[in-house]
Amino acid sequence: MEQSGSSIEKYLSRLEEVFMGMVRRLHGELACQMVSGITGSQFFVLKKINSKGRVTVSAVADELGVSLSAITSLVDRLVKSGFVVRSRDEQDRRLVWLEATDKGRDILEKCVEGRRKVAAKYFGRIPESDIKKLIEIYEKILDVMQEEEKGR
Repeated sequence: MEQSGSSIEKYLSRLEEVFMGMVRRLHGELACQMVSGITGSQFFVLKKINSKGRVTVSAVADELGVSLSAITSLVDRLVKSGFVVRSRDEQDRRLVWLEATDKGRDILEKCVEGRRKVAAKYFGRIPESDIKKLIEIYEKILDVMQEEEKGR
């Protein structure tokens, strides 16, 4: 269901205010929950690598929607910190595989626990039905964005 530009515009300003207020507050609290030795960006890359088990650098970049050079830089730091290991494919030496180490999984678990505390603090006070609806709306927006990307 497409809406006219004017009906959407009347809500965009308020939506932007609400969203930015939430992001600003959550960013600060989530930053406080981060474990020393890993940044927020590194956390998301490590989380993606760990969820896949064994994954290529390009697959991580694609799934997170960032450039290969940006992922490579983050992965370099994760490798240097001992959170991730790189290995070359036996059959195709051009392929580089990434895997989380035990140390990486440990720090990831600590970060996730901190993020859970922040989420529970706020989302625990909202009815489950509202949270489900919010997720549905975000999924619809994401679908529209992905369709738009395919059309480019």
